[in-house]
Amino acid sequence: VDGAELRYQIRIAADDLAEPAGRAPTEPVRLAELDAAAWARVAAYVTARIDVSSDAGPCPAVDARAGADDGHAQVTWRARCAGPIATLTIEHRLFFDLDPAHDAALRVSAPGHPPADTILVADANRFVWDLAEPPPSGALAFVRAGVHHVATGLDHVAFVLALLIAVVIVGAGGGWQRRALGPALRRTAALVSAFTIAHSLTLIAAALGWVALPARLVECAIAASIVWTAAAAAIRPGARGGWAVAFGFGLVHGLGFARMLTPLLPPGDVIVPLLCFNVGVELAQLAIVALALPLAWALARGLGAATYRRWVLPVLGVGLGGLGLVWFFERLFELRLLGL
Repeated sequence: VDGAELRYQIRIAADDLAEPAGRAPTEPVRLAELDAAAWARVAAYVTARIDVSSDAGPCPAVDARAGADDGHAQVTWRARCAGPIATLTIEHRLFFDLDPAHDAALRVSAPGHPPADTILVADANRFVWDLAEPPPSGALAFVRAGVHHVATGLDHVAFVLALLIAVVIVGAGGGWQRRALGPALRRTAALVSAFTIAHSLTLIAAALGWVALPARLVECAIAASIVWTAAAAAIRPGARGGWAVAFGFGLVHGLGFARMLTPLLPPGDVIVPLLCFNVGVELAQLAIVALALPLAWALARGLGAATYRRWVLPVLGVGLGGLGLVWFFERLFELRLLGL
């Protein structure tokens, strides 16, 4: 923000530019191949979907330019207001019509204030700052982003379910019996705590740049973790060392979360956004447990532990493990089979 003018700069991944550049949605975009006309379309597309206004009314975009910058597209323009900006409002609609799961990291700098950092998503795409006040907190936005990434990350959901499906029964006298609710909750708490501690460690380490592994390796390992855990639950429910498995695979899942979070982190002061994102992840994870565990326990109670062991566990194990196997081959060979 500079008086009555706002200078706007946005960086966009090349994969998001197919429609703005006039290409088919599935056509890969190579930035070096875009001509001046394509870049002009990109600039017009972007500025038409990001509205800036002040207390004096709309601030139209001028001098919009687009081009390649270090592997990304970069669009810059100025928004001119009728008078000095006292209250800034940004309405961000870019890409939400094409991908409701899209998110955008926003940093706004104004004289005399620390920067304001937040994340904009389809159902929370408005930023408002009264410049007479300190910058609005973006903590809730990062919590919401953590919840959102678990809710839309079906591989993480599948892994947590694979951890839980066998905790409601226990071997007894050569047969099987349903665990009482208290022991089932304690077993769940041990597994989920080990998983949570592990993925929190690697999420923080990777987001801070202390650890880095190839994205394809991490994503394939996450898919493999689902296959292993689902198979173990179906073949050897109640086997010892479940917490160690949860911890080990949690380290891998944390790297996956970091891969999603790192592009959204502000250039500095990342600790609070990082911790808030992790809180959101844990809240979503607890919601999965709160829904799945009572359902599995009720099934074991209604059908009987022996029937649950003989029929339900294999069906759930095959279903979850099959999903993991499909994801593994999709990620390893860059295929699109299920599109999940």
